[in-house]
Amino acid sequence: YEIRLSLVGSEMCIRDSPLTKLINRRVLLRLAQRSNEGHQVYSLIMFDLDRFKRINDNHGHAVGDRVLVNVAKVIQEELRTTDIVARFGGEEFVAVLPNIELSDAKNIANRVALSISRQSITLDDDAELKSTSSVGVTQRRQGETLDETLKRADDLLYFAKNNGRDQVICDDDFSQAV
Repeated sequence: YEIRLSLVGSEMCIRDSPLTKLINRRVLLRLAQRSNEGHQVYSLIMFDLDRFKRINDNHGHAVGDRVLVNVAKVIQEELRTTDIVARFGGEEFVAVLPNIELSDAKNIANRVALSISRQSITLDDDAELKSTSSVGVTQRRQGETLDETLKRADDLLYFAKNNGRDQVICDDDFSQAV
Protein backbone atom coordinates (compact mmCIF):
# COMPACT_ATOMS: atom_id res chain seq x y z
CA TYR A 1 0.00 0.00 0.00
CA GLU A 2 1.11 3.48 -0.77
CA ILE A 3 0.86 5.78 2.22
CA ARG A 4 -0.98 9.03 1.73
CA LEU A 5 -1.43 11.78 4.27
CA SER A 6 -4.60 13.77 4.55
CA LEU A 7 -6.31 16.02 7.05
CA VAL A 8 -9.33 14.56 8.79
CA GLY A 9 -10.52 17.11 11.28
CA SER A 10 -7.26 18.44 12.66
CA GLU A 11 -5.42 15.11 12.59
CA MET A 12 -3.06 13.60 10.04
CA CYS A 13 -4.30 10.18 8.98
CA ILE A 14 -2.92 7.34 6.92
CA ARG A 15 -5.12 6.52 3.96
CA ASP A 16 -6.05 2.92 3.19
CA SER A 17 -4.48 2.96 -0.22
CA PRO A 18 -4.56 4.90 -3.43
CA LEU A 19 -7.32 2.49 -4.47
CA THR A 20 -10.27 3.84 -2.48
CA LYS A 21 -8.71 6.99 -1.01
CA LEU A 22 -10.51 6.21 2.26
CA ILE A 23 -9.04 5.93 5.72
CA ASN A 24 -8.41 2.42 6.98
CA ARG A 25 -10.05 0.48 9.81
CA ARG A 26 -7.39 1.40 12.37
CA VAL A 27 -7.77 5.15 11.77
CA LEU A 28 -11.56 4.89 11.78
CA LEU A 29 -11.48 3.09 15.13
CA ARG A 30 -9.26 5.79 16.59
CA LEU A 31 -11.45 8.63 15.33
CA ALA A 32 -14.71 6.94 16.33
CA GLN A 33 -13.31 6.14 19.78
CA ARG A 34 -12.93 9.88 20.36
CA SER A 35 -16.63 10.33 19.63
CA ASN A 36 -17.36 7.51 22.05
CA GLU A 37 -15.19 9.00 24.80
CA GLY A 38 -16.89 12.35 24.33
CA HIS A 39 -20.29 10.66 24.68
CA GLN A 40 -21.27 12.17 21.35
CA VAL A 41 -24.42 10.96 19.64
CA TYR A 42 -23.57 9.17 16.42
CA SER A 43 -24.99 6.57 14.11
CA LEU A 44 -22.96 3.92 12.38
CA ILE A 45 -23.62 2.40 8.96
CA MET A 46 -21.84 -0.75 7.80
CA PHE A 47 -21.98 -1.62 4.08
CA ASP A 48 -20.93 -4.96 2.60
CA LEU A 49 -20.97 -5.55 -1.15
CA ASP A 50 -23.14 -8.51 -2.11
CA ARG A 51 -21.46 -11.41 -3.89
CA PHE A 52 -18.22 -9.48 -4.29
CA LYS A 53 -16.15 -12.70 -4.37
CA ARG A 54 -18.16 -13.73 -7.43
CA ILE A 55 -17.19 -10.46 -9.16
CA ASN A 56 -13.50 -11.14 -8.49
CA ASP A 57 -13.83 -14.79 -9.52
CA ASN A 58 -15.79 -14.12 -12.72
CA HIS A 59 -14.22 -10.86 -13.88
CA GLY A 60 -10.85 -10.65 -12.14
CA HIS A 61 -9.43 -8.53 -9.37
CA ALA A 62 -8.92 -5.49 -11.61
CA VAL A 63 -12.69 -5.32 -12.14
CA GLY A 64 -13.24 -5.91 -8.42
CA ASP A 65 -10.93 -2.99 -7.70
CA ARG A 66 -12.94 -0.78 -10.06
CA VAL A 67 -16.11 -1.74 -8.19
CA LEU A 68 -14.48 -0.85 -4.85
CA VAL A 69 -13.34 2.53 -6.17
CA ASN A 70 -16.80 3.22 -7.57
CA VAL A 71 -18.56 2.30 -4.31
CA ALA A 72 -16.13 4.33 -2.19
CA LYS A 73 -16.79 7.34 -4.41
CA VAL A 74 -20.57 6.91 -4.15
CA ILE A 75 -20.47 6.67 -0.37
CA GLN A 76 -18.27 9.76 -0.08
CA GLU A 77 -20.49 11.75 -2.43
CA GLU A 78 -23.68 10.81 -0.57
CA LEU A 79 -22.40 11.65 2.93
CA ARG A 80 -21.46 14.90 4.64
CA THR A 81 -17.85 16.02 4.87
CA THR A 82 -18.16 15.73 8.67
CA ASP A 83 -18.97 12.02 8.44
CA ILE A 84 -16.12 9.54 8.83
CA VAL A 85 -15.96 6.93 6.05
CA ALA A 86 -13.51 4.03 5.95
CA ARG A 87 -12.81 0.89 4.06
CA PHE A 88 -13.20 -1.50 6.96
CA GLY A 89 -11.92 -4.57 5.18
CA GLY A 90 -12.21 -6.33 1.83
CA GLU A 91 -15.55 -5.21 0.44
CA GLU A 92 -16.81 -3.70 3.69
CA PHE A 93 -17.19 0.02 4.37
CA VAL A 94 -18.15 1.81 7.59
CA ALA A 95 -19.51 5.32 8.03
CA VAL A 96 -19.74 7.11 11.38
CA LEU A 97 -22.32 9.91 11.27
CA PRO A 98 -21.88 12.35 14.17
CA ASN A 99 -25.03 13.98 15.54
CA ILE A 100 -27.34 11.86 13.38
CA GLU A 101 -30.28 10.06 14.95
CA LEU A 102 -31.15 6.49 13.98
CA SER A 103 -34.17 7.33 11.80
CA ASP A 104 -32.11 9.81 9.78
CA ALA A 105 -29.24 7.33 9.51
CA LYS A 106 -31.61 4.71 8.11
CA ASN A 107 -32.82 7.15 5.45
CA ILE A 108 -29.23 8.03 4.58
CA ALA A 109 -28.25 4.36 4.39
CA ASN A 110 -31.19 3.63 2.07
CA ARG A 111 -30.20 6.55 -0.17
CA VAL A 112 -26.56 5.38 -0.34
CA ALA A 113 -27.54 1.75 -0.98
CA LEU A 114 -29.83 2.86 -3.80
CA SER A 115 -27.04 4.97 -5.31
CA ILE A 116 -24.66 2.00 -5.13
CA SER A 117 -27.18 -0.23 -6.91
CA ARG A 118 -27.72 2.36 -9.66
CA GLN A 119 -24.01 2.68 -10.46
CA SER A 120 -22.37 0.39 -12.96
CA ILE A 121 -19.02 -0.16 -14.52
CA THR A 122 -18.53 -1.02 -18.16
CA LEU A 123 -16.64 -4.23 -18.82
CA ASP A 124 -14.30 -4.83 -21.76
CA ASP A 125 -17.14 -6.47 -23.72
CA ASP A 126 -19.29 -3.35 -23.11
CA ALA A 127 -21.51 -5.23 -20.67
CA GLU A 128 -22.60 -3.30 -17.56
CA LEU A 129 -21.78 -4.66 -14.11
CA LYS A 130 -23.87 -3.48 -11.18
CA SER A 131 -23.42 -4.12 -7.47
CA THR A 132 -25.72 -4.18 -4.49
CA SER A 133 -25.00 -3.94 -0.80
CA SER A 134 -26.29 -5.31 2.46
CA VAL A 135 -26.33 -2.68 5.17
CA GLY A 136 -26.55 -2.58 8.96
CA VAL A 137 -27.53 0.69 10.68
CA THR A 138 -27.35 1.43 14.38
CA GLN A 139 -26.87 4.26 16.82
CA ARG A 140 -24.45 4.36 19.73
CA ARG A 141 -26.28 3.63 22.97
CA GLN A 142 -25.58 5.39 26.24
CA GLY A 143 -22.59 3.83 28.00
CA GLU A 144 -21.82 1.52 25.10
CA THR A 145 -18.31 0.83 23.86
CA LEU A 146 -17.36 1.34 20.24
CA ASP A 147 -16.83 -2.41 19.86
CA GLU A 148 -20.40 -3.05 21.01
CA THR A 149 -21.79 -0.54 18.49
CA LEU A 150 -19.71 -2.07 15.69
CA LYS A 151 -20.75 -5.60 16.66
CA ARG A 152 -24.43 -4.65 16.53
CA ALA A 153 -24.00 -3.02 13.09
CA ASP A 154 -22.21 -6.15 11.89
CA ASP A 155 -25.00 -8.38 13.25
CA LEU A 156 -27.58 -6.24 11.46
CA LEU A 157 -25.59 -6.40 8.22
CA TYR A 158 -25.38 -10.19 8.40
CA PHE A 159 -29.09 -10.38 9.12
CA ALA A 160 -29.59 -8.43 5.86
CA LYS A 161 -27.25 -10.78 3.99
CA ASN A 162 -28.89 -13.92 5.37
CA ASN A 163 -32.36 -12.66 4.54
CA GLY A 164 -32.03 -11.84 0.86
CA ARG A 165 -29.20 -9.30 0.53
CA ASP A 166 -29.58 -5.89 -1.15
CA GLN A 167 -31.32 -4.33 1.84
CA VAL A 168 -30.84 -2.02 4.78
CA ILE A 169 -31.55 -3.37 8.26
CA CYS A 170 -31.77 -0.97 11.16
CA ASP A 171 -32.00 -1.61 14.92
CA ASP A 172 -35.77 -1.06 14.92
CA ASP A 173 -36.24 -3.40 11.92
CA PHE A 174 -34.05 -6.04 13.50
CA SER A 175 -35.89 -6.05 16.83
CA GLN A 176 -39.19 -6.48 15.00
CA ALA A 177 -37.87 -9.15 12.63
CA VAL A 178 -36.21 -11.41 15.18
